[in-house]
Amino acid sequence: MTVSWIWFWYMLVGFLLGGGAVYLGMLLKEKAIKLTWYEWILVVLGFVLFLFLGQTFVASFLEGEPRAAWMSLIFLGLPILLIGVGTFRLVKPRTAK
Repeated sequence: MTVSWIWFWYMLVGFLLGGGAVYLGMLLKEKAIKLTWYEWILVVLGFVLFLFLGQTFVASFLEGEPRAAWMSLIFLGLPILLIGVGTFRLVKPRTAK
């Protein structure tokens, strides 16, 4: 029976994301920050796009297509960056004291 190391990386990413989600929840509760429903959607969308970007980037390199990998980094990274900055700018005015 051979063991595929790819499952190790999926488990590691899953544990890190789960821990990060718990930490984010605790941090929001500690600082008494309330997110509206659309801000939660933007946060989840940003995380899902980030995971998709990582998978696409690595898979393109493994298939021997470095140009496709770098193009996916540009065309998926820019929307992730815009979503993150936009969400931060929506939440920041309510938390500044």
